[in-house]
Amino acid sequence: MRWFLNSYFQIGLGALLVTASELLMKVGATAQHGNIGVFGIAALGSIDTWIGIILYCVSFASWIYVLRSVPLGIAYSLINIVHVLIPLGCWIFLGEVIPPQRWVGIALVLAGLLLVIQPVAAVERKLEKPA
Repeated sequence: MRWFLNSYFQIGLGALLVTASELLMKVGATAQHGNIGVFGIAALGSIDTWIGIILYCVSFASWIYVLRSVPLGIAYSLINIVHVLIPLGCWIFLGEVIPPQRWVGIALVLAGLLLVIQPVAAVERKLEKPA
C-alpha cells in the first residue's frame, strides 16, 4: 500500500487516468455518428463519455494528492508524459495516424522528461541514504 501512496507513482497513475479519460471521451464524442448537437452535448448520452469524466475526476484527486508533497514545477513537468501517452493511445486504440512531425515532438517531450527526471532522481537518492 505504501507504493500506492508514493507521489511519483500517483503522477504516473494520474497520467494513465487522464489518457484513458481522453480516449474514452473521444469515443463518446464520436459515437453519435454525426449527430453532435449543440457544442457536442449529445456526447453526454454515451457511457464512454461518463466513464471518461469519472476517470478525469479520479485523476484530479490524484493530482491534488501529488501537489501536497512534490514541487509544482517538478510535478507539472512529469505529468506532461500525457503528451506522449495520448497520441500513442490514439494511434494504438483509435487507429489515428501520427505524422512524422508528431513523432519528432513525442521524442522531444520524452527527452525533456528525461532531463527533468535525472536531477529529481538524484535528490531522491540522497534523501533515502542515511546521514
